[in-house]
Amino acid sequence: MPGAAILAVFLIFAALMYRRVVPALLAVPLMAVAMGLVAGVPPHAVGLTIVSGASSLAKVYVTVIFGALLGRVTLDTGIARALVNLAAEYGGERPLALALILCAVVAVLFGSLSGLGAIIMIGSIVLPIMMTTGVPRKIAATLFLMAFALGYIFNPVAWTFYTTLFGITQQQLLGYAVVLGIVDALALAIYAVVSMRRERDYAAWAVKAQAVERSGVGWWALIAPILPIVLYFVLKLDPILAFALSAIYAALATKPREVVKILVASSIRGVEDVAPAILLFVGIGMLFAMTTQPQFVAALRPLVDGGWLRNPIAFIAIFGLLSPLALYRGPLNPFGVGIAIFTVLLATHALPPIVLVAAVMAVVQVQNVCDPTNTANVWVANFTGTPIAEITKRTLPYQVAVATLACVVAVLGARALLGSQPFASIVQPAYAAAPSDAGMFAKPESAMRVWVDDDGSAFARAGADAVATAIDGHDGLHASRAHDDPNASDCAHKSYAAYLDVRSTTFALIEGTDLDIGLVLEDCGGWGVGEWHDHNVFGAGPTSSDARALALAGLDRLRVWSAAHPARAEHLYADGLAYQAGDPPTFYYTLFKTIDGQMRAFVRAGGPAYDAGMRTGDIVDKLDGQFWWTYGTYQTQARAFDGKPHSFEIERGGNTLEVQLGAPFLST
Repeated sequence: MPGAAILAVFLIFAALMYRRVVPALLAVPLMAVAMGLVAGVPPHAVGLTIVSGASSLAKVYVTVIFGALLGRVTLDTGIARALVNLAAEYGGERPLALALILCAVVAVLFGSLSGLGAIIMIGSIVLPIMMTTGVPRKIAATLFLMAFALGYIFNPVAWTFYTTLFGITQQQLLGYAVVLGIVDALALAIYAVVSMRRERDYAAWAVKAQAVERSGVGWWALIAPILPIVLYFVLKLDPILAFALSAIYAALATKPREVVKILVASSIRGVEDVAPAILLFVGIGMLFAMTTQPQFVAALRPLVDGGWLRNPIAFIAIFGLLSPLALYRGPLNPFGVGIAIFTVLLATHALPPIVLVAAVMAVVQVQNVCDPTNTANVWVANFTGTPIAEITKRTLPYQVAVATLACVVAVLGARALLGSQPFASIVQPAYAAAPSDAGMFAKPESAMRVWVDDDGSAFARAGADAVATAIDGHDGLHASRAHDDPNASDCAHKSYAAYLDVRSTTFALIEGTDLDIGLVLEDCGGWGVGEWHDHNVFGAGPTSSDARALALAGLDRLRVWSAAHPARAEHLYADGLAYQAGDPPTFYYTLFKTIDGQMRAFVRAGGPAYDAGMRTGDIVDKLDGQFWWTYGTYQTQARAFDGKPHSFEIERGGNTLEVQLGAPFLST
């Protein structure tokens, strides 16, 4: 099975990374190629996908570079040292208070800084101050990493990665991020208090205590590290622009005569700092592009079918309690081999993108602090003289608790914080029935049966009679004259696979009367397949014979369509659904704006959107937690065709209901 082969490739590369045989920079792109080939993606398509994927996260690369620019400017101009010294001055000789104040400063700094270079520079200032004022070295090391992870929650570089890869918006994620930050800060504070009470010995390390230095940096320059956060979250500027403006401001506020020199030098050194991260994101882009290939999605669909990840207990257990699987570049590490897990879950729509990002942010709190393979952890351990395993041992219980609580928050506060309700066992759906293919397709005894209806007019009745007679017994089809509304119910109990409605329209012209006979072909769920119209002008007025002739002309064109689309026609008449292999994922619904200004839905009966609880005529108020008009009419309507499991707040019969789409229909 291709799915099993993909898992085997994943496990092989996971083992190679765990044993440090192959670094993540090489493992991720190699895994993308290998997974694509075993999934059945044609070799030429693998090559094209690798090329396109390499640049698919280009915005993330550029954001990383501009973030590194600001980081270097902040470090080289003395702004970072000034902030740390200011915190040390106010912390006095109280180790616990000083440690918490310095952690706050570190968190603020890493809200905008990133890369090993920033870790080394900030750590070289903060750690000696902690240890020479009575904070034991192993506590100093762990607090520094926990503070770094706390700040990284709001780092625009990380947010650019989330919004670019998962296709979410900043507004969707902000509420959850704030709650996660509060949980993380509480864990840090609790750890600091508990650890300091248990440790009675003082730091024993070869660092000479130094008096706090007064820097020449003005107070107005100290806002530079938090300026990009304000520009990004408050003023909604693009993170690239936010970083660039902040770097220029920092240089002008400290050394206005050396602005050009500082910016050029910081740009070069900044790229050096983040080069490994850039290469890793190139590989992640390749892997993401590969997981979107139809063959890849089809191969892994059986592994995620059934909606088991939407069980809240499973979600909390996997991304919370089992979050240590992010260690050693493991299967939940989104910056290692684990990115395959998240991109596959994204491509197969196992969970809404915003919920996947919440899961990523939860496990990252474990990975950023506890992973012994992090270069930051290695440097901090060596600098403080603390065994790296000791860092993992001391922080893992606290960070797992953070990840678990974050997942609980994501489950219980899905609607309020994420604008999505994927956990059906907790949230009351708009429709009580469980999703099923039972109503998606026509029952076997209805195969090859076509119901022919009319609009009630004399000309349409004449045309429908002629069409039904011509269809019956031709190409194995059986036609019956009957009336129904195929969109009113699913296909489970219907006696037809296809529904053909004949309609007539007349127009009075100077030359005579124009008669239009239209044939509207729908599947058993009322989803439009095709429409054909034929008309003519009759000076003496049209007759029933004329209507029959026009209807049969339309039937000829319907048969031409069937010959041109044999797979769709075969599935329509045999299964009640006109599809063919390779069709993009779809939920079978559309959105349209009515004359009263409302956005309404048209839903194929028995389709995935119908099973999720959406019905034709529903008024859509919100899409993914936002009022639809914030996206715009066209952008809202386009989301019905992107194959993603959006959430909706709808009105029906005076009641407000929540609908969360599940898995789309995938043609095979």
